[in-house]
Amino acid sequence: MGGRMGEQQQEKNVYHIWDSGKFPIEFTRIALLLSVLTVFLSFVPVTQALEPAWNYSRAGGEIGGVAVSPKGDLIAVGAGRVLFFAGNGTLLTQEPFGNDVRMTADGKYTASVYSSHIYYFQNPLPSGSPDQQRATKLWDYELSDQVYSFDMNRDGSLIAGQTIRKNLIILNTKARVARGNTKVTDSVIQISGSGVIGLSDSAIHTYSTTANVTRTEDLVTNSAPRFLVLPSGSTAVFSDGQAIRSVNIRNGTERWKRQLNGAVSALSIAPGGSLIVAGTEAGNIGGFDTHGNLSWSYSSNPENRQTAGITCIAVSDKGSVIAVGTADGKVLFLNSRGELTGSYRAREYIRHIAMNTDGTVVVATSDERVYAFSPGSQQSATPSPARTGTVVMTSVASVASSAVQTPVSGPSEPAPPATIPTELPTTYSVIRTATQSPPALITLLVSLALVVAIFSRRQ
Repeated sequence: MGGRMGEQQQEKNVYHIWDSGKFPIEFTRIALLLSVLTVFLSFVPVTQALEPAWNYSRAGGEIGGVAVSPKGDLIAVGAGRVLFFAGNGTLLTQEPFGNDVRMTADGKYTASVYSSHIYYFQNPLPSGSPDQQRATKLWDYELSDQVYSFDMNRDGSLIAGQTIRKNLIILNTKARVARGNTKVTDSVIQISGSGVIGLSDSAIHTYSTTANVTRTEDLVTNSAPRFLVLPSGSTAVFSDGQAIRSVNIRNGTERWKRQLNGAVSALSIAPGGSLIVAGTEAGNIGGFDTHGNLSWSYSSNPENRQTAGITCIAVSDKGSVIAVGTADGKVLFLNSRGELTGSYRAREYIRHIAMNTDGTVVVATSDERVYAFSPGSQQSATPSPARTGTVVMTSVASVASSAVQTPVSGPSEPAPPATIPTELPTTYSVIRTATQSPPALITLLVSLALVVAIFSRRQ
């Protein structure tokens, strides 16, 4: 009998909230709290743990550059040879030779440099027949000095480069005629719509298509510029030690200067200069508008560890996707507000990163490995067997170190040069993938625990 009374008392204690008429009040308070938490969580950016859709290892062949077609269906990698991948990771072909690569804006042609040679290829067609999936070397051009760096304009009519002696060369790709300038030495060059722009620690030089200096403006810097982007035909934005600066190319007038926390180690820009993104050796990233105003900042290295700086940056055309590589092996993805939306830990120094037009395809490379990311999907079609190297399709649980490295050998030298194309344009490229966001899940669990605690105390 006493046991039954005890059970009844327990039931009364359990359900007294219904009996006492307190339920509507308590329920209203809890519902209000849940609503507030829901609104709060809606403003918290979801951080995704991204995994590569696929990765490719090339032991013994240092990767010197990467380019992605506008649609993201073709990826070119310079690693001694030019490796052409389909978007799903299939190695279509590899052609001699190339350390760095640039792809035309229409995705039809790729230029590469190797030692003192410049090579030009008609790109493979990923969706074509087996014969169409092979690249064709259209021509090559040998210079008298080794090429140190190069750029190609958007329509592909010009290639500008620097040799190891910092001499300037400009190649007209239609006429296949190269001109040089040994009288002026620049630390960095880029091609703009109005010509070739070069910066030294004391001057801005504008060159004609025949490599003649057409304008020189004085420039006072703290150190030789390492990085240069051109928002327009009249504006140059460049690194100067721990600062980025914007100047008028036509008269040398400084438009703005912004000091950063650490030496500038990477610089990229959305077309038109709507977003300029700079990274530093200290691991800080800053987004600036066209007037040099700081829009946002992000620290990838809050612990201030050594060798964890920013190494490369790529920005989508509208600035909605920013992909960043770091010296300690991270690939980071930020949105236009500078919020981290995803990351991957490769555990290898990330040297190059590229992206297609809208940022839906991002490719990062270390010295010997290619990481391809495809946002919104964890699955990719299985690639056909690679001719060399190893393509590894990765799942959510995979890690970079699990990929097998296989020595590579390439095909024989292609046929002799054919005719030069009449059109040649250029673009740089990138990729990502998504899993559930642990930070968002933890926040939700903490919030639910808080609700339970409040409910219990009300009891």
